[in-house]
Amino acid sequence: MRVIVNVDDLGLHPAVRRAVEDLGRIGIVTSSTLLVNGPDAEQAAKTTGVGLGVHLNILRGRPTLPPDEVGSLVGPDGLFLGDYTALFKRYLTGRIDHGQVEREWNAQVERAREMGVSPTHFDSEKHIHAWPTLMAVAARVAGKFGVGWLRRPVECQKLARVDAGGLRAKFLGVCSLFQKRPARVRWPDLAFGIADQGRFLLPERFRAYAAHNPKARVLEIVCHPGKPLPGDPDIPAEYGKLRVAAQWEAEYKALSDPEWLRVLGEMGAKLVHYGQMP
Repeated sequence: MRVIVNVDDLGLHPAVRRAVEDLGRIGIVTSSTLLVNGPDAEQAAKTTGVGLGVHLNILRGRPTLPPDEVGSLVGPDGLFLGDYTALFKRYLTGRIDHGQVEREWNAQVERAREMGVSPTHFDSEKHIHAWPTLMAVAARVAGKFGVGWLRRPVECQKLARVDAGGLRAKFLGVCSLFQKRPARVRWPDLAFGIADQGRFLLPERFRAYAAHNPKARVLEIVCHPGKPLPGDPDIPAEYGKLRVAAQWEAEYKALSDPEWLRVLGEMGAKLVHYGQMP
């Protein structure tokens, strides 16, 4: 079994960068994805010791392209909508121009490359690339840049689980039914950390999850740790309402537990990043 432990939102805030650096040094975090329009992106792009991908984004902050070139993705202020529900309604009613999405994501990858990042893989803010028709867009972007791996955020959970995490996993599972993996692009067999977040991101839960899915050979642990310090800046209001900061410290503490490395070792799991995969 190969396990990728990926931190999302690198570039959003210095707290995320610190967490990636600390948890990378102790050997549990192997990978992270850069939010190229984040306030800390320039510094975060210099992160070493882990594989770096791109966190594709059409939800938060300012687009990479001029706003008049991505009009279906922005509001009157020229910013992404910053609201998941508002963006999803626009998607459902056919008001998202997929050509604009593709051009914006291409521009974001180009920005990452200009910052010195050679992307190992792609995922996206709030897993929006997993919406049925957008997975194909992400795959075309991957093909253009020779990136061989995409996150497919499928986490198998019990049907009876109807808490927020369980419902989130079920929604993404339904989206997966409409996805077809393109040639030359791979995705992990399963993800973990979509339903079990924050203080529930525990090694014993992962062990049980893997045991219930013995055919999965490539698993991605999706996580959002952060290490905030006094005097840190606030996340700018243009990024919309974010709940991720509330789970930074809980996931940093959870992943710092040496039990993770012990359990993974007992499972015979090999920790890698996507750039180390075939």
